[in-house]
Amino acid sequence: MQLLEGDKLKIIGGRGWNDLNKIIGLTFPVPGDNPNSVVIETGAPYHLSDTWEVYTAFREPPHNHIRSWLGVPLIVQNKIIGLLAIDSAEPDDFSDADINIASEFANQVASALENARLFSHAQTQAITDVLTGIYNRRGLYQLGEFEFERARRIQRPFCALMFDIDHFKRVNDTHGHAVGDQVLRLLAERCHRNSRAIDLIGRYGGEEFIVLLPETNLESAHMIAKRLRKTIIKTPFKTDAGELPITVSIGVAEADLSDTFSTLIEKADKSLYQAKHSGRDCIVVYQAAQELDQT
Repeated sequence: MQLLEGDKLKIIGGRGWNDLNKIIGLTFPVPGDNPNSVVIETGAPYHLSDTWEVYTAFREPPHNHIRSWLGVPLIVQNKIIGLLAIDSAEPDDFSDADINIASEFANQVASALENARLFSHAQTQAITDVLTGIYNRRGLYQLGEFEFERARRIQRPFCALMFDIDHFKRVNDTHGHAVGDQVLRLLAERCHRNSRAIDLIGRYGGEEFIVLLPETNLESAHMIAKRLRKTIIKTPFKTDAGELPITVSIGVAEADLSDTFSTLIEKADKSLYQAKHSGRDCIVVYQAAQELDQT
């Protein structure tokens, strides 16, 4: 099976090859000097009774064993997304009945692929914040609990940062909600650019965000919070209302042996609450002895 990726067809699956790993990932240019292009360009089945007589590429490995070739398009909602290619080592090995059967099978495959795509899209939408493109609260809890339990099993540190845009209501009241939405999107982008691949970033609600930090102890999390705060405040946010200076209050917490994922978030939330009521534009770290260290 081959799917379109831009101006190329990429093999994503197959059967009957001695070493499928050598085949998976191969690409064919579209348009190009290959029968695959004919299928894509015409949107119809294409049958070669003897490949060696039409395309010289079939005389060379790894395709030199192919003498008969049949390609049928994969079509979803009148759009060609790829093709099924069937081959044989014998010349003139496919009948009209074979072509009809392959076309019916291709329709079933295309339908299954579209259903899988729609399901994946729905799953992604369910855990993604529409405005910012990062995880929403549901996504954070689903993925966060998984990572938290993994850290607990292998006895590795796990921290959480919760932060809030200072005086965000003023932005909305002064410049309008459209500009406020711009600030939220830009903040999410800035956080994402300055995070590690293993970190999970999400919008907890309103102007509150969470960064989950696997493999991170409290001291390192505190340093990350300082770097994040500096990244946010050092450059004003460019919006339709001009450049707006933004500051944040951040709460930092590390999970201990008695914590669940929910209690870890509660500790980060308590630290954020303290930061907001201590003048804002600062970081508060939740200590194991229930003390709060403000910086």
